[in-house]
Amino acid sequence: MVHPWQFVFDPAWIVGLVVIAVDYVVVVRAYERRGRPVPTWRRWAFAAAITVTALALFSPIEHLALHSMLSFHLLQNVMLGDWAPPLFLLALSVAMARDLSRRRWVAVLANPPVALAIWLVVWYATHIPAFYDYALRHEWALGFEHLAFLISGLIFWWPEIVSGYLSPVGKVSYLAIAFLAISPLSLFIYLANSPLYSFYEHTPKLGGISALADQQIAGVAMAIESNVVLLTVIAFALMRLLADEPAPDGPADVV
Repeated sequence: MVHPWQFVFDPAWIVGLVVIAVDYVVVVRAYERRGRPVPTWRRWAFAAAITVTALALFSPIEHLALHSMLSFHLLQNVMLGDWAPPLFLLALSVAMARDLSRRRWVAVLANPPVALAIWLVVWYATHIPAFYDYALRHEWALGFEHLAFLISGLIFWWPEIVSGYLSPVGKVSYLAIAFLAISPLSLFIYLANSPLYSFYEHTPKLGGISALADQQIAGVAMAIESNVVLLTVIAFALMRLLADEPAPDGPADVV
């Protein structure tokens, strides 16, 4: 039996998200006391980021990913790696982004070639069948996988969203390269003629579909979900480029 509406209680991630939320509130108030207020829309972006992350980790999406379907697991990966991170970065005010950019480790990780490489390594490495199956059978490894998607997503989206790293042309090129580089992964999952992940071979599926059909749905859904995000941001960057908006100079800013 598959219970499609069952939620998941994960105390470690609940505590983690609460700590992040409290820290954001404290930081926002600290900046406001210094006369550097955080716009309301950025606070809503943070709330949206927390909501997307919580849905990925505690909703029936997590339950189905853990006990039933690869397609829901890949949806969860996209939510953690490509949906939540841009929202977290948009939640940073200009001053916050500028202060963080001054830290050496941020400058190193946010260097566009490094950021892109880290993002691609995480996506490809975590989908190696041996690792994927191991993570599904070991809670600590699955937690590491989730964290890896969040962190690599933040690193990847930083040079795209925070100014001072890429020119308008560079932003379009950066995402175009990412689009081309990540596409073979979803294509490989879709075209495989047998189940790639043994964990899902015998788990019950919604609608009684086969493991191979679930995998094909997962490949298509992953391509749509991740590439829609990339293509949407590419379109936005192109519009800014065609509008001849000059690249900002000086300290880092958040778009």
